[in-house]
Amino acid sequence: MRGGAERALIDFLGEVKDEYRTTVSNVRDKVELKLTGATAAELARRPIEYDTGMTLLPGQYKLKLLARDAETGRMGTYERAFVVPNLAKETRRIPISSVVLSSQRVDMREAIFNASKDKTQVVNPMVWDGKKIIPSVTRVFRITKDLFVYFQAYQGGETVEPVAAYVTLFRNGEKALETAPVVVAEGGTNRLKTLPVRFEIPLGKLSPGEYVCQVTLLETKGAKAAFWQAPLVLVP
Repeated sequence: MRGGAERALIDFLGEVKDEYRTTVSNVRDKVELKLTGATAAELARRPIEYDTGMTLLPGQYKLKLLARDAETGRMGTYERAFVVPNLAKETRRIPISSVVLSSQRVDMREAIFNASKDKTQVVNPMVWDGKKIIPSVTRVFRITKDLFVYFQAYQGGETVEPVAAYVTLFRNGEKALETAPVVVAEGGTNRLKTLPVRFEIPLGKLSPGEYVCQVTLLETKGAKAAFWQAPLVLVP
């Protein structure tokens, strides 16, 4: 953004290709930020978060996203391979979504821009109680802030069975923190019978360093389970 500009216009181009390198979905969007003194100061200390949605069949895909500042011409790109699982064929484990780790929940009324697809926020699982969770890309968190953990469990049966979940942080193979189990029985009103699982974990009693975050999910009345692990770093 040029100094003194009254607005910033950012172009977003996204493309998803399947394992045969065929483009199966794409998106093109523009976001305009009207700049004031307060908004410019806000942009200087926090990133701009943009999201959109695509409907994909089960399979292996590769996402490529490009962002371009129309005022300066500066660009950035991001690529990532991902898999959309076939939940109907999962019989041994509890199917779960991607696990989101974050240290930020932002009031939707404080958004610094309104995208053209605001209506998608109504069904956005990252938004609840009027606040939106901002996923961490780096998985680096300050011990002065809480850690938010969010994911969804899927149940394809006729009825929704309660599930229990807890989060454990390991350091050098030793358990450093473990939350109390959370039982989720409400939800599952849509076709996939999704149950939202959320944690807000204070980190103030932990020391800075490298950890492994593990999520454990269990059926309260069955034998199925699900486990997920990822490294993270805590800093002062």
